[in-house]
Amino acid sequence: MIEMLMDHKEWIFSGIGVVLLAWFAKLNVKAILKVLIKVIVKTYSNVISIFYLESHTANNMNIDLRPRHKPFELWLDGLPKFKLWLRGANFNPFDITIKQITIEFNYGGVNVKCDNFIHRCIVPRLSFNDVILVEGNLTAEQADHIAGLEDGQSCHVSIKAVLKTPTKEITYEHNYMDGIEPALVNANGRKDKVWKKSTPAEVESVRV
Repeated sequence: MIEMLMDHKEWIFSGIGVVLLAWFAKLNVKAILKVLIKVIVKTYSNVISIFYLESHTANNMNIDLRPRHKPFELWLDGLPKFKLWLRGANFNPFDITIKQITIEFNYGGVNVKCDNFIHRCIVPRLSFNDVILVEGNLTAEQADHIAGLEDGQSCHVSIKAVLKTPTKEITYEHNYMDGIEPALVNANGRKDKVWKKSTPAEVESVRV
């Protein structure tokens, strides 16, 4: 190695060689600084999360329906189900992982509750994640009832979650969010099925 450097000493100490050596040195310094900053930030997050009260951490977290497009859908035909797109906003100085979300909502007297275990759903520190999808099933009876309701029914949603900080797990609650209008998907198809099921019974009752 030394012999190779000696053979190329004229090039190394030329203008181009000095510039390239300085460039490589600068790259190494930048890489080292990036690694050090990451280590410092992670260590700081881990340490400060120890001293954060659970209530304070929960208050600095907000999980709500996503404010754009149609964040809440009730699929009534086929295999009835619901979809909710949520946004998690994290105002804590450390990342938070959402491990489990429990959704409970009431639409026109139909009460639905569903637990979802979520894989690798991270809300970065001082940032947000608005691609959190929660899905669950509706029974045929629930779908029939919803399809038969008039438009503009009242709906409220409650969210509970298990959150993981770098050092502990906490419980989060956002109860009774009202003024929500779910989008009814394939409602007409469900209404037709309900009507077809009820028509023979009505005809038979008239005959009797």
